[in-house]
Parts: sequence; C-alpha cells; structure tokens
Amino acid sequence: MATEHFSCLDPEQFLAARIVAVDDQPGNIRLLEALLGEAGYRHLTGLTDPTQVLETLDTQAVDLLLLDMRMPVLDGLSVLALLQDEIHRNGLQVIVLTAETERESRLQALAQGARDFITKPFDNEELLCRIHNALETRFLHLDRAKEAERLEAMVRERTAQLAETQFELVRCLARAGEFRDSDTGSHILRVSIGCRMLAEAAGLSPHQVELIRYASMMHDIGKIGVADRILLKPMKLTPEEFEEIKTHCQYGVDIIGDHPADVTQMARDIAYTHHECWDGSGYPRGLRGEAIPIAGRITAVIDVYDALTSSRPYKAAFSPTDALAMIREGAGSKFDPKLVSHFLRIHDALRRQLDALAGEAGSGS
Repeated sequence: MATEHFSCLDPEQFLAARIVAVDDQPGNIRLLEALLGEAGYRHLTGLTDPTQVLETLDTQAVDLLLLDMRMPVLDGLSVLALLQDEIHRNGLQVIVLTAETERESRLQALAQGARDFITKPFDNEELLCRIHNALETRFLHLDRAKEAERLEAMVRERTAQLAETQFELVRCLARAGEFRDSDTGSHILRVSIGCRMLAEAAGLSPHQVELIRYASMMHDIGKIGVADRILLKPMKLTPEEFEEIKTHCQYGVDIIGDHPADVTQMARDIAYTHHECWDGSGYPRGLRGEAIPIAGRITAVIDVYDALTSSRPYKAAFSPTDALAMIREGAGSKFDPKLVSHFLRIHDALRRQLDALAGEAGSGS
C-alpha cells in the first residue's frame, strides 16, 4: 500500500525507516504495528510508556515519531518539550495522533515542533500518506546535512591545498636567499626542524607550531639585499660592514610584505626580531624580554645553535657539546631563559634529526 506513495527517493529507504509509536493504549499500538507492517515498514517500535521515549532515542536512530497527545505521567506536549533538540537540530519528524479537535491543542503541538497531526479515529490511507510525507522531509533533511558535510570536506581539502601551495612558495623564496649564503639551503631546513621542535616543547598550539615550521625558513631572506663582498667575507667584519649586515632584518620585512596570512605575519616577526636579545642588547630595535615575539625568540636560539655547529667562510664549526654550552651561557642575556631550558631538554632529539638530515644529504637522497 505504501509503495504507491513513494517519491523519486529510494522506496527501500522508506521501508527501512525507524518509526516509534507512543500511545498508552496497547490496542492502538497493535493497530499501528499491523497497519505499518502490512504497508511494508520493517522497523516499528511501540511504546505504551511515554517516559521511555528519550531512552529509546538514545539507543537507536529514529526517523519518525507517532505521538499520542493524551497520556498519563507525560502527555504529548511534555514529550515534545523534551525533544526540541532532536526535532530542530537533527530533523526528527513527529506526527501527533489525537482524539482532540480543539484548535488550541493542535496549535501548541505544531508550535513545539510537530510536523503534522491526524485526528483519531484516523483513516488508514491518510495516515500512510502523512507518514510518507514526513519521512520524505526527514530524508531530504539528512541528504542536505550530508551534502553540507561533503562541501565542508571539500572546502577543508581545498584550504589545505592552498596552504601547502603557500608554504611551498615560502620554501622557494627562503631557498633563494639562502643559496647566496653558506650551505645551499640546508640551514633553513635545520632551522625549520629546530624551531618546530622548540615550539612544541614550549607549549605553542599545533597551529602555531606548524606556522613557525615554515615561517622560520624566512628568517634570513633579507640577506638578498646584502652585498656578496660582505655576506661571504672570510674574515671578521668591520663595524661599518656589520652595520650593513644588520640591514637584512629590515630587508626581510620589505621582501615578505604585509599580506594578512598567518604565515606571512609570523615570517615578518621572525625576520625582524630573530637578532633581538633577551637583555635588550640585540638589533635592530633593542627589544627586551617578552617584547620580542615568541617566534623571534625561538628562532634566535635555533639560528645561533645552527650557526655555531656549521662551518662558515669566517669560522670552523663548533662541536654540538660546545655549542650547547654557549647556548646555556646565553640564557637570560641573549636568549629567553625558559626557551633555553626547553632547548636543553630537546637537544638530543634535535641532534638525532639533524644528523639524519645530514646523512640523507650525504647519500644524495
């Protein structure tokens, strides 16, 4: 019988619908079970105790509730009041079955979320039509929710792709600057690894950790603006030349620009402040303590450590042990002392990652 009313939706979806009937009269429940069973519906739960409605909805997904109005303990309106979240958020359909003909009762039921009502004694064919219509509304609601989830997933995927593209551009630009200085780009990878690990140890959020992983690669991008005769000089710089080196912080800000993207903003902070010192003796502005952005303070520790353990035109590499001692000595003067404590804790793990990176580079992989 019910199949005659099926729309373009899958008829099997209707027959598999989860329907709950609530009526304090067992005879009415048996009547509904017989009617719906004959129509092909396979999942009907009958309740004569309205207090069991919430428990039933907690244990199974329900598509349609057939609800009597006049019941002891909880009447139909009271049940509707308890189901507001299921009705309005999850799309539960409710058809009120009532012998009441008063307009006020019908309006109250509709106002509390009932989608339809039918007056007892009801016409079987009419009830099946109303059940079909309510289920159709239910399934359209579920389809719309699934489509919204699908679109949201597509947006997340596209956003991730755009972010990866943005980060790849960051890496490329960072390499462009690093290729003019020392070891053909390996420095930016080591700084990226170290900043990520130190940021995690310092308790930054996962989002901030991911940002500093990429933004720290840009810390020396401003060296593009420094002359090779100074940048690659194999001996100590003169005071005038050192003043020229200092300009790479401002050059970095100018190159990165002021795009509102989070990674760009953090890269600006790092490029401008990674040579500031905790005691205010750094450059370019002489910032002190927590006036230095946390990303700049983190990059300062990692950048100096990597510079100490790397060969440069003007010096040989220090051993990791000696470099670690120098970082420890700089706590409270050059570096944020809390960050130094975190760095000491992660040093062995960082060293393993940097040694693995060096091994990959040496093998040509």
